[in-house]
Amino acid sequence: MIPKKYLYAAISGIVIIAIVVVIQLVPQMASPNATSNQVAFLDFTYDEENSDLKSTLALHHINMTNPITLSSAADIKQYCNFITDPKKQALVTHCTSTVLKDKQGNLGDIDMVGSPNVPGLVVVALQLDPTMSDYVAVKTVFGVVLNSTVCQCWDKENPGGYSTLSDMMDALRNFHVNGKQPDSTTHTVPLGNKHFEIELSTTKGGYLWKLLVAK
Repeated sequence: MIPKKYLYAAISGIVIIAIVVVIQLVPQMASPNATSNQVAFLDFTYDEENSDLKSTLALHHINMTNPITLSSAADIKQYCNFITDPKKQALVTHCTSTVLKDKQGNLGDIDMVGSPNVPGLVVVALQLDPTMSDYVAVKTVFGVVLNSTVCQCWDKENPGGYSTLSDMMDALRNFHVNGKQPDSTTHTVPLGNKHFEIELSTTKGGYLWKLLVAK
């Protein structure tokens, strides 16, 4: 199990969930010409991906705010400190954050961190109540994010041996709620030419679901 620490901070009236976690998912975070301790950047820009996600989520009646951009060293340190390896975290110089809402209220947020031009990591953090009453919305968001940031290839690859994302999430949920640990994870799962990880944590308010996507 991976220890996690969650910091809730308000920026311009919007709550951002900043997560400090040992992210094994981020491989050698590296620039195109680098050899080590750098970022394996994703193949899309912040603007295009945030725009695509916003449009697609709207089709599912989930509202995504316009992104807040953070690029100062102080803001990166306070709100975009997602990687505990200091050498890899030092390479994060840009961050965007958006908030998601549906008919039941705030769901959580989507953060992207990396260089000024392209992200190296996408973090989706969604909070559910103790009954997971909005669980379907979490599945919808995770599905949209994976289809958009990775590929629409789940059926061909069956990552983790699961025929659907829903089946994988159900298995993680059942494992978690029947266990005694506060945190559960799928560990890193390859899909397309990228990797993702789903994590589930018990919180004071219920459950926190996280999806991490990296190269």
